[in-house]
Amino acid sequence: MQLRAEQLGKHLGQSLLPAYLVAGDEPFQLGECADLIRQQARTAGFEDRQTFTVADRFDWHEVLNEAQSMGLFGGRKLLELRLGEKRPDKEGSAVLCRLLDNPPPDILLLISASKLDRRRDVGSKWVSAVDAVGAVIDIWPIDASRLPRWIEQRCQLKGVQIQSDAVTLLSELSEGNALACAQEIDKLALLFPDQPIGVNEIQQSVGDCSRHSIFDLTDALSRDPARALRILDGLRAEGTDEVQILWALAREARIFEAFVSGHGSSQRLPQQKAVEAERHAIRLGLPAIGAALALAARVDQTIKGMRPGDAASGNTALTLKLAGQPLPAIFEQL
Repeated sequence: MQLRAEQLGKHLGQSLLPAYLVAGDEPFQLGECADLIRQQARTAGFEDRQTFTVADRFDWHEVLNEAQSMGLFGGRKLLELRLGEKRPDKEGSAVLCRLLDNPPPDILLLISASKLDRRRDVGSKWVSAVDAVGAVIDIWPIDASRLPRWIEQRCQLKGVQIQSDAVTLLSELSEGNALACAQEIDKLALLFPDQPIGVNEIQQSVGDCSRHSIFDLTDALSRDPARALRILDGLRAEGTDEVQILWALAREARIFEAFVSGHGSSQRLPQQKAVEAERHAIRLGLPAIGAALALAARVDQTIKGMRPGDAASGNTALTLKLAGQPLPAIFEQL
């Protein structure tokens, strides 16, 4: 069966399956899901825990032998497999399928892995074997649209009374960093017990814990100009060099140009990203994209010392131009 991360707690309160696969690239949620399964396993009497970290030349028969041996004092046993980026080879897949074909009642299998690849993993024998008798939990990053609801649910879980404007502010401050956001909610529960939390309390307690990549910046150009500027500020606060920022923005401008000119982008883009980029490029139009590329060339000259000016201001202007926003007068002469 397939489960979402937010469904796992309720599921575990009702039943415990023979096997769980928790997969994704968001470490905080992955860790929390694995902890929930471990806690429920202990409650159900799986007190003996054996952990295997899969690496090159891993001996899969160790897992099989451990599953077939008696647990400590004859008790129930939790077998934990940490795959990371690795995947079971032919032998490993056969071992897992054998274990899960008729899972012993005294064995619980917990597998953690990086994000499942649709071509390599989904539909593979070992994933299908877990899905048949257990649960597959795909972990997805909490994007900007889901974050407010996630904050509300977590506050409710922690007994924190938070107002809607405070949720909005906390979302902006912690976007891209679920661990820091969860820690801030725990801190709010300690600092302001049994009282409504508004914007003032958030400002007293919370630092700006956003964490973004330059690709978050380019993704925001076609979706939310204000968010793009917040991400730009966050990247600079984290010490991202203006050269890296310019590289990402110029690359996006060339992608837009390729779509509008009818040649199509040479970059391999996810389908949704390609659709959004093409639509946004058409809205911008070739003249605006050409002006953005010319501005990118001037910023590059500034960075290399060939032209006077401020590279940070140039990248800010380029962000606004690629987002389809009018430039303030201060940026017009860049």
